[in-house]
Amino acid sequence: MSWWTVLPGLVGMAALWTLPGYAVLRLLGVRGLVAWGAGPAVVSGYAGVVAILYGWLGLPWTLLTFAAALGVAVVLAAATGGGLGVLGHPSAVAVAGRRELRRPERGWLAATWALGGGVLAAAMMTGMRHADQPPQAWDTVYHLNALWFIRDTGNASSLGGLAPMYADTAAPYYPAVWHGIVAVAPGFERVTEAANASSMVLGSVIWIGGLVALARVVWPTMALPLVLTPVLAATYVTFPAVAVSMLGVWPFALSVACLPGTLALGITWLRHDLGWRLHTTYGIGLLWAVAGVVLSHGSGLFSLVLLAGPLLIVLLARQGRRYWRRGHPWSLTLVATALTVIVVVGSVLVLSSPPVASIVSYERGGQPTYWPGIGALLIDHPLIYVYEITSVNLVVTALVLTGIVLAVRWRHARWLVVALVACALLTLLAAGPPESSARILAGFWYTQASRINQLLLIPAIMLAAGAGAWLAHRLARWRTVSVSVATAALIVGIVALTSGLRWSTQTQVMASTYSTWPIAWGTMLEQEEIAMVDRAAETLPDDAVVLGEPTAGSPYLLARSDVQVVYPQLTPISGSPQRMLLAQDFDEWYRNPAVCAAVRELGVTHVYADQLTFSEGAKWEEATPGLRTVLTDRSGFEFVDQGGRASLWRFTGCD
Repeated sequence: MSWWTVLPGLVGMAALWTLPGYAVLRLLGVRGLVAWGAGPAVVSGYAGVVAILYGWLGLPWTLLTFAAALGVAVVLAAATGGGLGVLGHPSAVAVAGRRELRRPERGWLAATWALGGGVLAAAMMTGMRHADQPPQAWDTVYHLNALWFIRDTGNASSLGGLAPMYADTAAPYYPAVWHGIVAVAPGFERVTEAANASSMVLGSVIWIGGLVALARVVWPTMALPLVLTPVLAATYVTFPAVAVSMLGVWPFALSVACLPGTLALGITWLRHDLGWRLHTTYGIGLLWAVAGVVLSHGSGLFSLVLLAGPLLIVLLARQGRRYWRRGHPWSLTLVATALTVIVVVGSVLVLSSPPVASIVSYERGGQPTYWPGIGALLIDHPLIYVYEITSVNLVVTALVLTGIVLAVRWRHARWLVVALVACALLTLLAAGPPESSARILAGFWYTQASRINQLLLIPAIMLAAGAGAWLAHRLARWRTVSVSVATAALIVGIVALTSGLRWSTQTQVMASTYSTWPIAWGTMLEQEEIAMVDRAAETLPDDAVVLGEPTAGSPYLLARSDVQVVYPQLTPISGSPQRMLLAQDFDEWYRNPAVCAAVRELGVTHVYADQLTFSEGAKWEEATPGLRTVLTDRSGFEFVDQGGRASLWRFTGCD
């Protein structure tokens, strides 16, 4: 399927994720780039809350009902902003920067955003190859079928809405904000195309928009840092490429993409010259943005603490010093004590909750030393899987290091340095020796280095943008040229020294789980097999229920052809004894009556077989030995279709 076919849907998804949030923030008095950058986080937060509310009320989650809820949000924002008189408030005019951007500066920003965002999107399209190409990372199978079930059931609640993924044997908490928005985005016939398009919206629109907004408030007196930000963001492979391909963690990626815009809104809210009205309305918008980060993925709470914590500590310390000097020591002590108690009690409650405990206790391997992790951070090489080094990001690393020196020297934005160092240390702890006792600190992100270092990019890009602006001014004075010429030269240099904004590495990472065979960490679908799965909508009856080893590709029948499957995810469903039995012993169906009883109880009508072996590049799962080798030469199997090494069979052996 051509990308041109889904272009209207891609534009519609971007509009759905940005415009309502911008409208809400604009009506609350937030202006310009900050409103654009934080808008998607506001929409995400609102979607998460409304989906839970709809689930409780029994209302269906559709594009129409979601749009109606967004309309209510806009009306409430207008009433709040109008009631508090912030729509025309003079303090709101230049609240993000010290002055409005001039027309040439806006033109430069549009050009660099088109360059950086365009390269990210084009690299994704090239790596995926087709708009409907199925991703084959472990987590993506779950997410595709979760999208299908939301469309089917009309339930996008994070509190049990994805129970069908567990055969309704459990209704666990699962962050479904990304699923809810993508499932109802207009213009997509199937969920595969919608999921693939969301990767481009996350990277080229939400992520870059948030970074530009953050650059606007971090460097309020300069326009050059935000002009350089889209290009600098495009030099990194760690996000979004690794997040949406090899990791396949779209909900986590949404949380990360919403972080910069939320931080920008938070910094703006902390300005002391807003007045109580704008503080109130900005605070309302900030609460929704924070909800977007946290509800998109639970680790977003800890990501916010990691990145915003240094800034909050500095600002609170400054404010406390002012109150102390004004002669309010007892009031200050009381407030400090109350805040400490709130933080300690809140931390204990959060850390003792079952979801957080399960995340922190997740066991993962690591390297024997920290040096491989250090090297990967310096050149921005993926901290997951073994990829050939085809490009490096040393030039931007040099800008980041320069930005650290300048931030310390200028005594400005030093919290970025602290946040950068904290992210780097946690990344190295996750990537390093497993026996390190300090490694538990990385547990809030599943002790996965390739997740934590996505957070590192936010302070890194901000520091690099500041250094790039400083360098452009120095270059302009040195060569006696205009700053525009120097900036253009700097951008050309960055593009050249990063091998075309890391094009070869970007496409390599994306293709590794989409279109390069064998697929990284194991192939589930061969190219001919994909066609067979798509034909199943016609070759199988409407009441078909297909049994097959999940890692062999059978779960894709649900998302791509609306065919019911026994296993909608790669992990066997522990709450279903019948499914656990078939996973272990289906190959004994002809001599084990319990197996046939399970087959009949689950309504199995067809079997999915695949002869591709592990040595030939197939994905391996130890929990399903009974489905690994299905011998179809026995009576009870009737051939239906074949694609590559895989085949579909009507099963009558237990009738």
